[in-house]
Amino acid sequence: MRQNLNAFFLLAIIGATILAGCSDGPRPRQTPPADDTLTVVDLAGRTLTLKRPIKRIVLMRSLCIYELATVLGDEVEEKLVGWDSSLKTGDQDAYEKFVQRYPGLKELNVLGDVLRDTVSAEAVLALNPDLVIMSTYMRDRNSKGLERLEDAGVPLLYLDFTDPFRDPQRSILLLGEVLGKQQRAEAAAAWIDRQFAEVTGRLEKIDSPAPRIYLEAGTLGASQYGNTFGSDDHGKLANWGSVMDQLRCRNVAAGSVSGMYGMGVISPELLLTEDPQVIVITGAHWTAFPDSLRLGYFADPEQTERQLSEYANRPGWSNLQAVKSGRVHAIHTRFGGHITCFAAAQQLAKWLYPNELETLDPEARLREYHERFMPIEYSGAWMTSLKDE
Repeated sequence: MRQNLNAFFLLAIIGATILAGCSDGPRPRQTPPADDTLTVVDLAGRTLTLKRPIKRIVLMRSLCIYELATVLGDEVEEKLVGWDSSLKTGDQDAYEKFVQRYPGLKELNVLGDVLRDTVSAEAVLALNPDLVIMSTYMRDRNSKGLERLEDAGVPLLYLDFTDPFRDPQRSILLLGEVLGKQQRAEAAAAWIDRQFAEVTGRLEKIDSPAPRIYLEAGTLGASQYGNTFGSDDHGKLANWGSVMDQLRCRNVAAGSVSGMYGMGVISPELLLTEDPQVIVITGAHWTAFPDSLRLGYFADPEQTERQLSEYANRPGWSNLQAVKSGRVHAIHTRFGGHITCFAAAQQLAKWLYPNELETLDPEARLREYHERFMPIEYSGAWMTSLKDE
């Protein structure tokens, strides 16, 4: 009898609860969650607090689309609301590749240039960004536009690419934390670290003399000497100068060129005297330089090789060891300071030590990186060598 009564009261309580839930009376209001915030230290050492979710991103150096796309994948089109023109002018093939994949990027607001201090703070503010992504080298430009953005409280997040073997990974890990894509960023960074370790581990076992190398930006074509790479104004290695410094070779331009970004033109007489054993010309698709060495997503390997042969025909170059031994090569210029630098490290090391590092396959690794982590497909020509006649 007691069990029957207990069951009766239990059913009555349940029924009353259901009826109350179905009534037309007012329901208790739920308190909306407070804004989700995240405090991080960026790669310029600045502490900033960001409101999440981050839905509107401005990329003040559009060449960093490689890093942002690695972290965001297909979300890059919906979240990117503005960028500068550096991708279109300095890596036209990549611009076209991304626009093909994400047509909306073609309609993005193109903002000013930090290097020329033409950034319009008003134009950036009009986009109502949740995040503005910068590079640390921009901090030295004393840009009035950036000052106005900081004064307006716009969240500026600085990435860094000073050390191309490590900083790109640190940059995508920071982006992963900020954008809630930690797992994706950590997987990419770990994979890249393994590619670098594959090179540095093998180089440590080599005890032969370090070969001499000359590396030149192929911006101007073979008729004029382009920039080579050494140290910046503060004596710090940068860009390709840092890459070569970590590959057990002797950069013939080290100590003879310097500048704001560690670049300058070597004296032809000095180059002939140094007699490099390996020569590498970097290429891309620079829209302002029609004679530049073409490499990238839409490059034709045969055209690139024809252009490369013109370098070997420069006055006096036929006497250089690199030319006589067929060790004249070309590689994409953006490898020097971006997330794909692992491909440059492997390829340069293989050109420097072809016997010891014969089994390295940097092109296959670059293709694999695209398949694993990039939302666009691998294509074109990124590295090549001058074939013997």
